Amino acid sequence: MKKKKYLGIGLLFVCCFLAGRTAGKLQAAFVPAAQMTVEEAKLAVIIDDFGYNGAGTAEMLALDIPFTAAVLPFSSHTAENAAQAKAAGKEVIIHMPMESLTGKPEWVGDGAVCRGMSAAEVRQCMEAAYSDEEIAQRVNEAYSIVEGASGINNHMGSAVMEDANTLGCVLDVVREKGGVFVDSVTTAESKCGTLAGEKGVPLLERDVFLDSTTEKSVVEERLREAADIAKTKGSAVAIGHVGPEGGVLTAQVLAEMAPELEKEGIRFVTVSELAGSH
Repeated sequence: MKKKKYLGIGLLFVCCFLAGRTAGKLQAAFVPAAQMTVEEAKLAVIIDDFGYNGAGTAEMLALDIPFTAAVLPFSSHTAENAAQAKAAGKEVIIHMPMESLTGKPEWVGDGAVCRGMSAAEVRQCMEAAYSDEEIAQRVNEAYSIVEGASGINNHMGSAVMEDANTLGCVLDVVREKGGVFVDSVTTAESKCGTLAGEKGVPLLERDVFLDSTTEKSVVEERLREAADIAKTKGSAVAIGHVGPEGGVLTAQVLAEMAPELEKEGIRFVTVSELAGSH
């Protein structure tokens, strides 16, 4: 009986030992999603609404980190702000006004792409935004400055992003000009993912809006969220603004948090670099 008893105790000990080792391995192998990291975490920051010399323009352009300046192509300071962004070594894209399902029409701005336009009319808007060719009712001088744009993203545009015909015309021009299209994701029903794939247009999608708030802590939380996404997925796209949507506040948060995030392994990149790595 004693022999069986000791044998039972021995077997119990071995089982516990093996179970402990297995559990330890499983525990070491399991890392919660929030803590998972990748070898390189790229974060592309886009700053929208350059073009009307909004609050925070100078502060944004003084940032040491790479970012992409999205310039409204038909605004009073388009040429000036685009030139300033290039002089500061920042990448420039077109922040193309597009018809929205919500908000006031004047918020969209001049020269917007709208549903119901013919392909030729859409092309006229897009050509104006990309080149210095003379096109009636467009600020030609401004577009010669934006001629070297690396792509476009949509300003508002929920109506167009849901309309396959109009959006398809936009993407046709982007494909011809080269560069990337960034879907700002102003609607959950965007058809851009499908259409861009069909047309062979490099596509990025916004993960986080950084601002549209006056609370510094909110901007900090959203930048941290974008960094966490980049660490988990390998990359993320965050959009901020100059002007009342963010401006000085967003620039301040980026300046303060960027060094800390870089120490954590975040690498700030332009949208064209991020698109090229996908």
